[in-house]
Amino acid sequence: MKLLGSGLVALATASSVGAFVLQPKAVQVNKNNVDQPKIGELRMAADESFGFATAATKDLDLLGLPARPGRPIKVAIAGGGVGGLTAALCMLKKGFDVTVYEKTSAFARFGGPIQFASNALSVLKEIDDKLFDRVMEKFTFTGTRTCGIKDGLRADGSFRMTDDSIDYLWNPDAPADWFVKFPLKECADLFGLPYTGVIDRPDLQEILIDECKALKEDFIMNGNPVTAYENKGKGKGVTVTLADGSTVEADVLIGADGIWSAVRNQMYNEGGIKSTSKDGKVRQGCKYSGYTVFAGETVLKTDDYYETGYKVYIGPQRYFVTSDVGDGRVQWYAFFALPPGTKKAPSGWGGSTRDTHHSNPR
Repeated sequence: MKLLGSGLVALATASSVGAFVLQPKAVQVNKNNVDQPKIGELRMAADESFGFATAATKDLDLLGLPARPGRPIKVAIAGGGVGGLTAALCMLKKGFDVTVYEKTSAFARFGGPIQFASNALSVLKEIDDKLFDRVMEKFTFTGTRTCGIKDGLRADGSFRMTDDSIDYLWNPDAPADWFVKFPLKECADLFGLPYTGVIDRPDLQEILIDECKALKEDFIMNGNPVTAYENKGKGKGVTVTLADGSTVEADVLIGADGIWSAVRNQMYNEGGIKSTSKDGKVRQGCKYSGYTVFAGETVLKTDDYYETGYKVYIGPQRYFVTSDVGDGRVQWYAFFALPPGTKKAPSGWGGSTRDTHHSNPR
């Protein structure tokens, strides 16, 4: 998050979870383990940071807070993905006047499954019980089954739920079972959290849109994304420029417009949307990790389908992930240490003796 002058412009992602705490000349994120300011301090901080009307600033708009009159704080959110919609729902429930500006002309069902770990699910439940219940109706649990890391070189695809025997470390003829199993269910039980699992991204977005519309029917504006903004100074908010050249005024702008974010591009001077360095290793401020991923879905019968949630097969400069995503489907990811921009995935495990027999783990 970044505070420009005294108008607030923030970045949000689907994995960003926290509560905004207002303090003089700064915005911090409270993760529930940071001491909260007293009510009086919070109000004074809000007045100073956002320019709310006080005795010294009577010419500014009076913005409403609980138990205080004034117009609702006006929030513009760039991007109608999971992050933007979740932020919108949370803020609408708190009484903010929220509008989401999304580049697509209308909602359409596309995108693959998304995993929610136990802590992320607990945040959804905290935002809204109804939202959580609707997500659960579309959810596939993986954290209740065996999940972990396997040896990609030696795993032969056979089904064995062993007690993590490690004799394969000295016996070259023994296929590997698990390097490590993740205690996802045990950790969730220990802390009283929901179990890890997956939901199709379109289902999640559809639920979030429905819940937002129940609070504000016209909360989302499609086909006209945010392209730029101007911070107007203390108490004067932000002018937001849209793709058609029009502008809107807001007290707060939240950038949740994806990896190729127009808000982040301007905030951090990244050189333009999708701008690429000469060596191809940095694109709009995002450094290449060194790995290229290929992904897809399949319907494949496996002996351990009901016993395993997700498996990570580790090999030299590559790894392969499979996960149950519901309705008999298996989602897979293949990661390879390849130059950026590589379009074709290699086969097998990179020169191992198993390449001629098993080109892919099962």
